[in-house]
Amino acid sequence: MVMSFLFTFGIFNYTEFNSSKEWNGFPYRLFALPVRTWQLVTLPMFLGVAWVELVYVAWIKLVWTRDVLPTPEWFGVVLGAYMVFYLTILWSFAGFRIARVLVLGFGGTSSIAVASLPVLGKIFPSVWFSEKRLIPIVVGLGVLAFVAAWAAVERQRHGGGRRRSWVATQWERFADVMPRRTKDFAGPAAAQFWFEWRRTGLLMPACTLFVLAAIFGPVTWIFRHNASFTMNTFPKILATPIVLAFTVGKGFIKPEFWSMNLSLPSFLAVRPLSSGEIVVSKMKVAAVSVAITWILVFVFTALWLGIWADTTKLYWWMDELLRILDLHVWLALIVLIPGALVVFTWRLMVNGLWTGLSGKNTCYFGSLGAQVIVPVLALLAAAIWSDAIDAEVRDHPDVVTSVAVNGIGLILAAVVIGKVWFAAVSWGGISR
Repeated sequence: MVMSFLFTFGIFNYTEFNSSKEWNGFPYRLFALPVRTWQLVTLPMFLGVAWVELVYVAWIKLVWTRDVLPTPEWFGVVLGAYMVFYLTILWSFAGFRIARVLVLGFGGTSSIAVASLPVLGKIFPSVWFSEKRLIPIVVGLGVLAFVAAWAAVERQRHGGGRRRSWVATQWERFADVMPRRTKDFAGPAAAQFWFEWRRTGLLMPACTLFVLAAIFGPVTWIFRHNASFTMNTFPKILATPIVLAFTVGKGFIKPEFWSMNLSLPSFLAVRPLSSGEIVVSKMKVAAVSVAITWILVFVFTALWLGIWADTTKLYWWMDELLRILDLHVWLALIVLIPGALVVFTWRLMVNGLWTGLSGKNTCYFGSLGAQVIVPVLALLAAAIWSDAIDAEVRDHPDVVTSVAVNGIGLILAAVVIGKVWFAAVSWGGISR
């Protein structure tokens, strides 16, 4: 259900990329049409809201037929309003790339929090947490978002779509008075690393810092006296860089992070360095970015657990684990687990470099689609045959365990053979 909504929002990403203007917002070509701005804005918003509501009604009437959702009308209002918020952010922040990513991330996570307000009202009784109060507020915010989108597109249509802002101007003035690098680069590879870092290096740490400060920070403070919340939130915080690396990595592996054009820019193609050094520079930037990201996560986790978290259950669980494992095994885990998390996160960042730098849309989008569609189909199949799977596990546990272990072993062996074969074929096509 969630994947269908994400797919719907992706369909109604009503923007176009303009490389000459560094612009990814409302389609410029439509500004020349003899149509009023409010009509240009209203049509895609109306279609987006209507379609997401249609998908939601289909789920409610065809799948959730046993009143699984307690307040279906409330979730419908939230989905429609956030479609309006989504398009407003895309159009209003067209020239602010990192800011738009952060705002979209905050909007996506806040939608879950807003949708959960009626449930929170059962824990903390208040009239402001009731659907009768929340629905008019959300609808009113949606109307304000529509007006804001209308004003932003109107300004862009009359030549006001500029990337310059007061904040950017002040930041440039501050950067001008700061000490600068005066030494030459050690070589072309060092210059390329500096160039890649300036373009995409800080995006991953910035997104992680935003999630920790704007989401986990306030939430962990609110539930600071809840030991069960600490136990459940600890793995989620550790999973944050992994989820962000999978998402950010899809843009990082391309020649231009913000462009859908997979061809190598001429500016990079004529640089005095080999193709391998371009790839290695991106891998080094990813490594430094991931290292800074995990430092932020470890620092936040240490401050949270050491200052305001209720660690009763967490420390009890760790104490029980310490009793089961030997001391040298425990010390090895303390070293190996963080290292494994860092390496795995870096792997997600650079996993598809061969598809992003191939210049072929079929390779890039095919790989991206497979990484999303295959797990979804596997989960769907497990859901469809869940009763049969449960019955087999209950009636024949030894047989199911043996088949599962052997099946996993065969699958892993086939994957290793396939990757080695693919590496050999690819390496054979590289000239000396």
